[in-house]
Amino acid sequence: MLKNKITILVVDDEQDICNMVAEILKDEGYKVITAYGYNSALDIIKNENINLILTDIWMDNNTVAGLELLESSIKYNHLTPVIMMSGHGNIETAMKAAKSGAFDFIEKPFKSERLILLIEKALEDRILKIKILDYETSENQKTELIGDSNIFKNVKTQLDKISLSNSRVLLNGPSGSGKELIARWIHKNSERKTFPFIVASCATLSPERAEEVLFGWDKSSIIKNDNESSLGLFDQSNNGTLFFDEICDLPLETQGKLVQVIQDQSFYKIGSNKKVTVDVRIISASNKDLLQSVKDGFLREDLFYRLSVVPIQIPPLRERSEDINSLIQHFLKLLTKEFGSGKLNFSPESLVVLQSYDWPGNVRQLKNILEWLIIMYGQQENFIITPSHLPPEIIGLNTSEKKKNINSLELSLKDARKLFETNYLKEQLNRFKGNIARTSTYIGMDRSALHRKLKELNINVNDIN
Repeated sequence: MLKNKITILVVDDEQDICNMVAEILKDEGYKVITAYGYNSALDIIKNENINLILTDIWMDNNTVAGLELLESSIKYNHLTPVIMMSGHGNIETAMKAAKSGAFDFIEKPFKSERLILLIEKALEDRILKIKILDYETSENQKTELIGDSNIFKNVKTQLDKISLSNSRVLLNGPSGSGKELIARWIHKNSERKTFPFIVASCATLSPERAEEVLFGWDKSSIIKNDNESSLGLFDQSNNGTLFFDEICDLPLETQGKLVQVIQDQSFYKIGSNKKVTVDVRIISASNKDLLQSVKDGFLREDLFYRLSVVPIQIPPLRERSEDINSLIQHFLKLLTKEFGSGKLNFSPESLVVLQSYDWPGNVRQLKNILEWLIIMYGQQENFIITPSHLPPEIIGLNTSEKKKNINSLELSLKDARKLFETNYLKEQLNRFKGNIARTSTYIGMDRSALHRKLKELNINVNDIN
């Protein structure tokens, strides 16, 4: 901590005391601003970047002036620690100051060593609070639900309704569409948010170990590695949320036991006859057709109906292409901070290409591609991504076309534009299954002008799948 970067406001209506305290702190290397009353102190708080406030309680015949300043300071910046001082101190005054949000209370006269130690502790506490706030902001950004398309707004509306309930939720959507992120959002916005969110990855649970992982074992009857916890995932998530990722991959025998646990909120550890009771919210997810999985015998019907109290369908990214630009900006903000790279910008043409792509890997694929672009081009500040910088899989060229067309820099501007327009219009026509009216509306081109452009580029609508 660089003391010469720290500004402390000292407030006392007794100017001699105020100036004496200021000198002590200046000798320690701090920057100090003095104020001789409530009003002047409040003006300084409003207009200066204050890191700590040291204020008298009784000023200008007002026995609670310092407490009023404390209240005003918290409104302007709750991260600024306030230390109260008074020559009329008692336990009641100290308690009142603490309840009002003061970091601590010191009684006059005081030794300079005690004051300095108190200030150091207050500044350390401030740094810790800032770090916690930064971490929480970062975590909130990671679980933020990005998208304003109508289809995703409907999803968010459902989530807002169910987050505060304890209902079991079953999320269904393709791989990479954000099912775990949504499960985490539900947990963070529920009354269970101060308790654990635990993930059970069903695809990795073998029939031999599934029950051991979920329910734990009795240490007195089963000898294990001393460093290995005997608590199962249900125990670990008590009072919180347990997320079953890819529930259809859970062994069938374990599915049968899970039905009973969900119903009773209790279970037996392996090797024990003592019932363990828990309070756990269950959220499950799958990328499979759930009803078909029930018919095919991969998911027990009774478990399906217990899990799907609130079923929510998560749309693939191709059905919410309007959200791609917002997702790009969100991920770039996170990734540039993580990689310490320069900011990337996208040309309008590259955004059109990204919005037209089918995204088989959904949101996860978009994030991976942005990470790749940052690694490749993030060393330059404000680098502009054009279609030629996008991975070949996005541009949609086949192998022979890649060899022929991948380096558009070798083409003239006229030929490069023609190549882009051809690929772009083919992608959009494919997207709307050859429907000219829908394609013209989406790309913002008059229908007759689109027909002329297709004829000019020798694109036959009948050849579109």
